[in-house]
Amino acid sequence: MPEKKWFFDTVVLSNFLLVDAHHILEKRYLGKGFITRAVYDEIVNGVVALPKLSTVEKLLAKKVLDVHSLSSSEHKLFLELVGHLGRGEASILAAAKIQSAIVVTDDRAARKQCLKMKIPVTGTVGILKASFASGQISLSESDTTLEKMVACGFYSPVNSISSVV
Repeated sequence: MPEKKWFFDTVVLSNFLLVDAHHILEKRYLGKGFITRAVYDEIVNGVVALPKLSTVEKLLAKKVLDVHSLSSSEHKLFLELVGHLGRGEASILAAAKIQSAIVVTDDRAARKQCLKMKIPVTGTVGILKASFASGQISLSESDTTLEKMVACGFYSPVNSISSVV
């Protein structure tokens, strides 16, 4: 059985890029991570204000992430979703639904829509927790990374990864 595809939204990807934690994504998602053109455009549009976002190019070059172009059926679903979700979130949900993939988002509306559409979903905390559980990073590194993300503006539903493992 082929490995699952993971479709990232801008916020989760930014959380890792802004704190120089892209190595966590490299370890977990090599060849399995995807962003849509809408997500790529959002990231690139933020590079002037937040230069660390340009690290997305490194993840693309290393094939940790690939830019996914929506198929016609994915685009049709995207058009249905974009009325109540952002373009990035709508595009990753559409792609994930059609491809039986996993959505990676922290957006509350997108997560609710995933539940409604029966699309598996995870987010920033889920990635840190899973990275620790699989031995890819230490508990200390997961907690420190979360602290740095919160300092950069991420609203975390938990104070530490230690509290949820």
